[in-house]
Amino acid sequence: MAADGDTPQPPRQQLSARERSRAWRLRFRLRETSARSLVLLPCLYIVAALLLGWGVPRLEGERDLLGLDLDPDTARTFLSSLASGMIAFAGLVVSIAVVVVTFGASQYTPRLLAVFRRDPVVKHALGVFVAPTICALVSLRDIGRDGATTVPSLTLGINLLLLIAALLAFFALVSRLIDLLRPRRVIAQVVARAGAAIAETYPFPLADGPPLPLRPLAPPGALVRHEGTAGVLSALDRGRAVRAAQAAGVVAELAVGIGGFVPRGAVLFRVHGDAAGLDAAELRRAALLADERTIGQDPAFALRAIVDVALRALSPAVNDPTTAVQALDGLEELLRELSTRDLERGQLADAAGELRLVVPNPGWEALLDLAVTEIRVYGAEQPQVMRRMRSLLLSLREQSPPVRAAALDAQLARLDAVLERAYPDPVERSHAAQADHIGIGGEGTSAPD
Repeated sequence: MAADGDTPQPPRQQLSARERSRAWRLRFRLRETSARSLVLLPCLYIVAALLLGWGVPRLEGERDLLGLDLDPDTARTFLSSLASGMIAFAGLVVSIAVVVVTFGASQYTPRLLAVFRRDPVVKHALGVFVAPTICALVSLRDIGRDGATTVPSLTLGINLLLLIAALLAFFALVSRLIDLLRPRRVIAQVVARAGAAIAETYPFPLADGPPLPLRPLAPPGALVRHEGTAGVLSALDRGRAVRAAQAAGVVAELAVGIGGFVPRGAVLFRVHGDAAGLDAAELRRAALLADERTIGQDPAFALRAIVDVALRALSPAVNDPTTAVQALDGLEELLRELSTRDLERGQLADAAGELRLVVPNPGWEALLDLAVTEIRVYGAEQPQVMRRMRSLLLSLREQSPPVRAAALDAQLARLDAVLERAYPDPVERSHAAQADHIGIGGEGTSAPD
């Protein structure tokens, strides 16, 4: 975020197309709604089951296409048993899933509940569990209808296939729930989503050499305040904000970073220049608020979630430093990617190349501090955590661009200071100060004197 007296980096990103902005907003809304909802996909299964239960008997008519030669009473008993049994079965499975999710939230962090809600296997399984019940209940009305003695065997066959699919979905769900309880798997899912968020949020590679000179912004001429319900700024429709600023001939500066909480009445944008012609409502609509942070445009939230996993593991109630080491593995992967990106570039231009939008982005020092500080403090007495953290910092120091070295050297100095306080015994301190990529048991590298 540019302060008064600073000069913003010359704009380098072109955003102006109205259609592109609207398409982005629609895609974002649909993607977030479908990803977070546990209702949408099962509802599609319900609709499909209704169509099958209604359409297949009419397609088959009075024929016994499979040649099962069943009487209507047997068919009705089968369908009734299937419907009632699947209702009880679905309730049992959902109860088990709720218990597993509750345990996972207490074991890791509530911020990872979104991993469960977004998992496609979970959503498909819930849909497959309810489909046999719906299809069987709808199919029942056509068995023995108008005194017919021929049972539509294809209808029974499809209901049987749905039952088998539900059993297979149950096995898949159990396997996925077990995966969701494995720290490595949970961290890997967060890292995968964060990788896509980093590419979207920071699309430019870090340029060689010093940053381009900055020029000062005009003093703010107006403040645009949030008028809706308080929430977390989960995303910004950059194209819409650029278009609103371009129409008024001003520069809009986002006052809250992505992931920040915005109470009602808080400043949302600072407007630099003559704001007489600004459509403030249009600018407000560019900010998308939600009830919680999401990773989509907020890679720092992924770091936060993984750090929380490590902190829970390091708490006295859990005392699981190995999980903290696995969390550091995931953090290293994200930090390695972040180190090669131009993190500080937050200036967006219109089609004419005029600066129109300034978005505050956390810099390298802030992201590195977020990733390692709390783990260093709470894991100081765990040698494998300290050894893995040194390995992480040294690896980044070796492979990151030179401009990132100063912050990494500062973190290494802070790590040495923590070890000095936590290990009075020089032998124990020397052991904890070695760099080891797996914590304890790998090929350690002695710390410099």
